[in-house]
Amino acid sequence: MRGTRMEEAKPKICEPPPLKIPSTYRFKTGIPELDKALNGGVPATLTVLVMNDPENDASTFCQQLCWHGLINDEVCIYITYDHHPNVVRRNMLRFGWNVAPYEKNEDFIIVDCFSGRLGERGGERYWLEKPFDGLSLLEMFRRLERKIRGSKAGRPVRVILDSFSPLAQVIGFMDTTKIVMKLQSLAKRGIYVGVGVVHKGIHGKASEFIARHVSEGVIELYTKEEGGELKQYIRVSKMCLTKFDSSKIEYTLSDEGLVSVPKL
Repeated sequence: MRGTRMEEAKPKICEPPPLKIPSTYRFKTGIPELDKALNGGVPATLTVLVMNDPENDASTFCQQLCWHGLINDEVCIYITYDHHPNVVRRNMLRFGWNVAPYEKNEDFIIVDCFSGRLGERGGERYWLEKPFDGLSLLEMFRRLERKIRGSKAGRPVRVILDSFSPLAQVIGFMDTTKIVMKLQSLAKRGIYVGVGVVHKGIHGKASEFIARHVSEGVIELYTKEEGGELKQYIRVSKMCLTKFDSSKIEYTLSDEGLVSVPKL
């Protein structure tokens, strides 16, 4: 009697359950009027473009975003192309934002892409020898994401890239856009928000239009001359997953960072 062949049972692959993202979670900016315009803050999982006029200070705005996240028990990754890490620290300290305790706990991580631009070796724990290699940048992000998912699981994360402009000038805007879109997919894996700066006037209107198109949110920092003086404004011109107010908000730079100017 011919026996029947028993098939070996295939081992079950246990995959971790997907992380449930609170649909109501908002990343506060620390500027009450801007948070009000955003209907409570930037929704989780979005990538937001900050369009910056030459007269405005997008770096301080981004550092203020980091600080407000840190004091609310969030994790912040600051990828700096425009400034040396020590310049970032000194600038934050002049507003009273002492990040040293947060760096010690690795709740605030600076990724040095500035030193590599100069052909120098970075002194940070996290730095890119080849900052204009898109694959190296993505691998660094994946490395940090694995670390955060392991040791800081469940905590909201802000990722700041200040700025995309040096990267785009070297590798081209289209290749930079591809990197942004890959970062977008990585940001969907948890309670993340990504913020990237583009300096207006460097790349041309066509490239800036592409940047606006692929970004899920756009916040503009711009300057206008009114009554013989320069006034600075911030405005939300695009934001997915929420209703928002696109009215301009006048602001000034105080000892506490960016603060809105009360309307008369």
